[in-house]
Amino acid sequence: MPPVFFENPLEGDLVSTKRQAGTRNFDSRLVRGVSRRCRYGFPQVTVCDPMRKGRPFPTVFWLSCPWMSKRIDELESGGHVRSLGEYLSRGKQEEWKTFNLEYILFRVFLLGYARAERIRRERVALWEALTSTGSGGIRIGGDISVKCLHLQTASMIGLGWHPGEEWLFGNLGELECGDPEGWPCPEQRNSVR
Repeated sequence: MPPVFFENPLEGDLVSTKRQAGTRNFDSRLVRGVSRRCRYGFPQVTVCDPMRKGRPFPTVFWLSCPWMSKRIDELESGGHVRSLGEYLSRGKQEEWKTFNLEYILFRVFLLGYARAERIRRERVALWEALTSTGSGGIRIGGDISVKCLHLQTASMIGLGWHPGEEWLFGNLGELECGDPEGWPCPEQRNSVR
């Protein structure tokens, strides 16, 4: 499949994303592409296959950057998941619905025509799950529910917009580290003295 919002993985990207994930439970074999790279060329957000072991994978955009992930961990520890939900609930309902509909369309696009048709015909409940839930498995059409800032940030970067992007950018600040050597992105080299 040709890249649309992302580029095909380059040699070494899968190894980098596996290293970047560290102890987080992530299967780098799901990576279909890279949506954004940092200024050092390492993946920040990857595009993942919508399915893992016959079930929907929670997100098609995975935040692979360990620096940004740590920053978001700090925000989540400070109760900012609820804060983003409150921000979105104040007049962003239609944008939230549109965002999640675009997310669903992209997920179905990633399935490809043949696989999507097979699921639609043979696994009706799975098709319903894939086409009625947006980012992070959130049901669209109901109240605004934000579960995770990592997937909201990755989805914002992957889709190119988010109804809460002003809040996200305002709270995240810088989106790149100053030096990748302090993070698990590059291969750690043993220095010879």
